[in-house]
Amino acid sequence: MAPAAPVPDPVASPAPEPAEPPPAPAAAPEPPAPTPAAPATETPFDPVAITEEVRQETFVDVRALIANLNAIIQSKDYDAWVLHLTTEYRDYYSAPETLMKLSESPVLKRQGIELKSLRDYFYYVVYPSRQNDRVDDIEFMGKTRIRAIVVNPKGERLVLYNLEKIGDTWMIAIWR
Repeated sequence: MAPAAPVPDPVASPAPEPAEPPPAPAAAPEPPAPTPAAPATETPFDPVAITEEVRQETFVDVRALIANLNAIIQSKDYDAWVLHLTTEYRDYYSAPETLMKLSESPVLKRQGIELKSLRDYFYYVVYPSRQNDRVDDIEFMGKTRIRAIVVNPKGERLVLYNLEKIGDTWMIAIWR
């Protein structure tokens, strides 16, 4: 019988530390990143596709909107006016850079007016210029975007408002 191997004293000699930490449990592989979908081929908007019925209904709606906006502007009702603006329009005309540029106009400079807010823009730019507007025509720029047009005495077609339909409501928008 072979002599028994000595049993190490667990208190006297701690178990040796492994040279490398044990490998971490294998994590489940991450799913591959989604492949970007091919851009949807959007057919370009064709204004001819708008029926005369839709065009007439839209024109009537826009004329009513402009009449309502005229009343709001005439009464200097800033809070009601803001409800007719898209978020992008509010953001753009609230931006300090935009207000600073607009403040450089000769009319405002001559009057010593410096625009500081959307409210200032309403009182010093919108109120004096937009309280008696009319719409003579509309141009469809997309299914939900139109330009309200006024024809001046020289016969020039001028954009009165860019409008965007959000839900069932036409809103003053900023886009070109």
